[in-house]
Amino acid sequence: MGPEATLDLFSKIVKGTKVKKDQDHLRILVDNHPQIPDRTLAIRGKGSSPLPKLVQSARLLERAGADFIVIPCITVHHFFVPLQRKIKIPILHILNETSAYIQTQLKEVDTIGILATTGTVEAGLFRKAFASTDVELIFPAPEAQKKYVMEAIYGRRGIKAIGPSENSKRLILKASKQLTMRGAQALVAGCTEIPLVLNDGDLPIPIIDPLSILASAAIKKAGGKTE
Repeated sequence: MGPEATLDLFSKIVKGTKVKKDQDHLRILVDNHPQIPDRTLAIRGKGSSPLPKLVQSARLLERAGADFIVIPCITVHHFFVPLQRKIKIPILHILNETSAYIQTQLKEVDTIGILATTGTVEAGLFRKAFASTDVELIFPAPEAQKKYVMEAIYGRRGIKAIGPSENSKRLILKASKQLTMRGAQALVAGCTEIPLVLNDGDLPIPIIDPLSILASAAIKKAGGKTE
C-alpha cells in the first residue's frame, strides 16, 4: 500500500502500546508492498484488480506466522470479503472498527464529514459501515473532491508523490472547512494518507483517524495494553 501510511500505522502501534521495556512490545510483521495496483483505479474500472497481489501479501504474512492482518488502506476494503475468503487468519476491518468507535465514543455526534478517495466514496464503503447507525454522512461536492481531496493525495505534489507537505495540508483544510460549513460535527480522515497532514486540533471539530483506531484494535487483538 502507501509506504507513508504503512509507516504511520507501524508507528501508531508501537507508540500506542503500553510497555516498560523492549520485550513488552508486540511482534509485528510488515509486508511493504507498494506494487499492489491502485485501488481507486480498479474500482473505477480503469486499472488492474489488486486482489491477486493482496492475496499474495496476505498469504506471505500468514506463512510467516501472523495471527491476524491489518491493512493501512481504506479503499482496499472494497476487496475485503474476497480477500478474507482466500486466507485462514482474520483481517481487522478498519471501517467497522471506526464505526464502532464513533458509536461508543462520540455518541453526541450525528453528522460526520468524510474525506476519502473517490474510489472509497464511489464504492460506498462508509455508507455500508454506517448503514445500521443513525449517523448522517456528508461528502465533499464533486468539484471539491477532485480539486482538493484527490489533488492532495494523488496530485503531482500530493502525498503519494512527495509525502506530506504544506500544499497537501492546505488542500485538505479547504475541503474540511467546506464540510464543516455544511454541518459536519466531526470529520473522518477516510484515506490513510490524510492523517499525515490533518490532525485533531486543526479544526474546531474532532478529527477522527481510522488508522489510530485500527492501531488500538490491533494492540488489543494481539494481547497488548494501550496507553
